[in-house]
Amino acid sequence: MKRGDLIETNKGQRGIIIQTEMMYPKHPNSPIGRVEVEWLGTPPHWWRRGMMFGIASIKMVSRA
Repeated sequence: MKRGDLIETNKGQRGIIIQTEMMYPKHPNSPIGRVEVEWLGTPPHWWRRGMMFGIASIKMVSRA
């Protein structure tokens, strides 16, 4: 996952990743831990502006 990728929640809301955060910031091979998303249309009810959340709750739809 990287900036610009299109994602989808389990309830069908779609968004674009605008920022990523590594799980282990100082490790060069660290996986992505959390992302910040700009939603297309209505966002999920649990989302707040500027919120970063784990990638376990989303799936990739299209790569940038």
